[in-house]
Amino acid sequence: MSRYYCPFCSFRYQFHKTRSDGVLVCGLCGDPLIKKPLLNSKRIIGVFAASAFLTPLVIMIIFIVKDFAKEKLPNNSESLVLLIIDKSWKI
Repeated sequence: MSRYYCPFCSFRYQFHKTRSDGVLVCGLCGDPLIKKPLLNSKRIIGVFAASAFLTPLVIMIIFIVKDFAKEKLPNNSESLVLLIIDKSWKI
């Protein structure tokens, strides 16, 4: 995506040329191109809105992964035998 645009021509059909003095001009109408700002208010508001919806999802996934990592098998031998037998019957 180019940082320069012609305000008079459609964005679909724009191509840029450089004049002999180094100024970028529109290839269709010949007017000088205008530089787009990198950050504008719509982008900033969009990033905040997206992060407001995605942050709880990311936090939930992190806690679920931590919970699965903490989960340990029981230490008594009777439950271990039941787990081994239960796994062998599923095969």
